[in-house]
Amino acid sequence: MSNKTINTWKTFGKKDPYYGVLSDEKYRMNNLTDKGIEDFFHTGKEYTEETLKRISQYHNADLSEASILDFGCGLGRLTIPFSKITSGSVVGIDISPDILEKARLHAKELAAENIEYILFDGKMLPEVGQFDFINSYIVLQHIEKNIGFSLIKQLLDRVKVGGIIQLHITYGNALPKFKYLHYYFRSKNILYNTVYSILKNRSLEIEPIMQMNNYDPKDMFKLITKYSSSVHIVFTDHGGFLGASYLLRREY
Repeated sequence: MSNKTINTWKTFGKKDPYYGVLSDEKYRMNNLTDKGIEDFFHTGKEYTEETLKRISQYHNADLSEASILDFGCGLGRLTIPFSKITSGSVVGIDISPDILEKARLHAKELAAENIEYILFDGKMLPEVGQFDFINSYIVLQHIEKNIGFSLIKQLLDRVKVGGIIQLHITYGNALPKFKYLHYYFRSKNILYNTVYSILKNRSLEIEPIMQMNNYDPKDMFKLITKYSSSVHIVFTDHGGFLGASYLLRREY
């Protein structure tokens, strides 16, 4: 990850960690309520339940004894519910030390005792061994694709042969032209984003912008086929940003 990307996520980690994960205004720190936090973690529970259904349907497997890695774990939105469905160990990796500290607090509050949270340098995964199941959701899209593909390969290497991995990437958008141009100029032009932030927030504080990076599905398949002969894909649309979740069992 570039220094700019790392600094952006560290800023979100300090100032707006929940919104940095799910960009809904109710998750802004100045809007956040106890009900909002409850809703935030409920979305993670729904995601893990859907993941279990897919794993059962397409691989006739479960995660009841699995070792699990969640890449880009954030506040523990997914690691905590994953920890409730396995007797194995769960590891969460993230770039922001502030976010990881909050994740540890949430894990303690929710009695999730089999989780370890580890800081990531932005380029190389820490030496954490191999896992029965690896997950990464709405994370890689925020990483420059040259580094992202390197990380995808590292994640694939961390799956045990016979293990399962689920990776989400974005590949395009269906945004109205004006909305896309607004996003583009905010992400590429510091002056534009500065003026926008001042007018929106009525302060001199510049609002960070989450970059969205598109991964070519052909390149994704080229890499995946080195590890598996089949993959199940679920397409996503998050506010006009088009993506896909790839679920596969490592064969070789």
